[in-house]
Amino acid sequence: MESENIEILSDAIKEYFGDYEFDELCRRFGLKIEYQGSRPNRKKLVTELVQRKYRANNGRFLETILPKLLQRCEERILNSTWEVNIFDEQMLPHLKALQDFAVGKKKSVQQTKSLNLFFTTKESLIKFLGSSKTVLMIVDTQIRKATFDCIQSVKTPIRFLTRQSHQELADNTAIHLDFFRKDGHEIDIRRHLKLNDRFIIFNGHCWLVNRSLVDVGKETISIIECLDTQSVVVKEIGRKWREAKVYM
Repeated sequence: MESENIEILSDAIKEYFGDYEFDELCRRFGLKIEYQGSRPNRKKLVTELVQRKYRANNGRFLETILPKLLQRCEERILNSTWEVNIFDEQMLPHLKALQDFAVGKKKSVQQTKSLNLFFTTKESLIKFLGSSKTVLMIVDTQIRKATFDCIQSVKTPIRFLTRQSHQELADNTAIHLDFFRKDGHEIDIRRHLKLNDRFIIFNGHCWLVNRSLVDVGKETISIIECLDTQSVVVKEIGRKWREAKVYM
């Protein structure tokens, strides 16, 4: 759990604190920052803070910075559209969990182990996606009827990013999309030509998927959670989402 908390906190500080402001805050608590060239080595400092959080200065620093990070994340979500805050939406549950970590509580979203998951039936994938408590983002090279079958239990907003052409989407999704929207689902689909990999993002986690969801029930769908690369992957998907063309 420590290594995951270190990655999350390092990414959050990089995203929500400028170098000068972070340096000033560290000085207030007598914390020394080492530099890699002209850039602060945040990860090394965060490792020290997390591994020795019960030292007086370290604990006070965490108690100061974590609420600020959470507040800035929430403000960015409130003051921007979803298409520009994919990263923030996924960071939010982790920052909430880190508040508990800082005061010694054990409960954390990070207690979920990173595992390869395998789905051999449509029902198992329906159950997995139905556990979404945040926006569900699916990056897939194809969207068809089987894809919509997989999201039938999802109660949160759904975003699809695909490389299919407008005509392919019209031929394969129009009827299903209309049905789901009439049933009260909030679904957005966008097209981006430069998509090769497939991802599923929700509840602050990001998984790499081995094949298109259209193959569920016919082939085994396996997913592996992105840990060290999550912030990079989520930001890149956010960039492509902004560039992508809206379908219906």
